[in-house]
Amino acid sequence: MALNWAMLSKDRTPVPLPNEMTITTIDTGVEVFLTIPDAPPVGSSAAGGSGGVKKIKAAGKLWLTDQRVCCIK
Repeated sequence: MALNWAMLSKDRTPVPLPNEMTITTIDTGVEVFLTIPDAPPVGSSAAGGSGGVKKIKAAGKLWLTDQRVCCIK
């Protein structure tokens, strides 16, 4: 799952962004569920304005930083 990409090092850890501080990591047993609420279409469907509820699930290792949340299989 990716809402946005993250660069990974050779050991599959996220490469830190400039001035990013890791708050915590959880190595196993993490499941992340994201529900994006229904929204009316904006523009054409080709432009990404399709509307509707979106549900995304990911499982793996979690990194929480002061700038982002990363969940990697």
